[in-house]
Amino acid sequence: MRVSVVIPVYNAAEFVSRAVESALQQEQTSQVILVEDNSIDGSLEVCRQLDARYEQVTLVRHSDGGNHGAGASRNLGIQLADAPFVAFLDADDFYLDGRFLKARDLLESDGKIDGVYEPIGVHYQDDNSRGIWSEKGDGELSMLHERVSPERLFDVLIEIRSGSFTLDGLVVRKSAFWRDDPFNKDLRLHQDTAMMIQLSHYAKLVPGRMDEPVAMRRVHPGNRYLSSTSLHRTSMRMWDILFAWSLREKVTDVRRANILRNALYLRYLVSTGRFSINRPSPAALPGMFWRIATHPGLTLLAYKEHRRRRGLSG
Repeated sequence: MRVSVVIPVYNAAEFVSRAVESALQQEQTSQVILVEDNSIDGSLEVCRQLDARYEQVTLVRHSDGGNHGAGASRNLGIQLADAPFVAFLDADDFYLDGRFLKARDLLESDGKIDGVYEPIGVHYQDDNSRGIWSEKGDGELSMLHERVSPERLFDVLIEIRSGSFTLDGLVVRKSAFWRDDPFNKDLRLHQDTAMMIQLSHYAKLVPGRMDEPVAMRRVHPGNRYLSSTSLHRTSMRMWDILFAWSLREKVTDVRRANILRNALYLRYLVSTGRFSINRPSPAALPGMFWRIATHPGLTLLAYKEHRRRRGLSG
């Protein structure tokens, strides 16, 4: 099993060496692609040193040398991957020993399996980061709470009630990507979540290990997730994009309705400022009403699905 590991790099000079070395420690890693995204902290020089030091490391930048975000950077990495399998690693995270062992066994035993996802843990850079992470309500292990069949995975991910898995814990056949740029480049946050939901529609994804991490997410003050004050607005945009995608693809009406439900619910929460980190944004309401008016049947189905989830009759 040969794996190309794609690492987008932006302002990670302090961490990227550990990320690269943790990937190279895996026997299955045949290539590490560093996509340097116009950092301002010296990351480019560190990446150049890594490229010169290790034969398996390839350093690339966007053609215009500009900053295009993690989604566009991962797309570029996928396009340049020369191994049959692709894995991802954030530049401030790192793999643990035996990262690909269980995934290798599953993927080599069944050619119909397109990808394997496994848990990642948390490595705190300092006590302040630990406190912020705890307040956001995320646990010590990022993974689904139960084993889910590939046929149910899409529905479980859009229900947002059974946990989640992350890119650091995913390895997938390159041939399983439905296009050469599967990450939405317009999303600066949540583009990974959107891609994995879409991938679960096109590909057969199975769980590997459930309770032991294969990688560690480094939590530090520079994390965009910790420092962002517009997470729910960005999430709202993600569900809007997924809904538009569902209308173009062969997605069932129930699944479209559940995606629409999430899009409408996030717009409602953003418009009313139900989150302490967000001010009310009435500008979100016109979009909500427009979706209801243009998709009344799906809106009604979304309402019925909402009541079904809550155990309400009628």
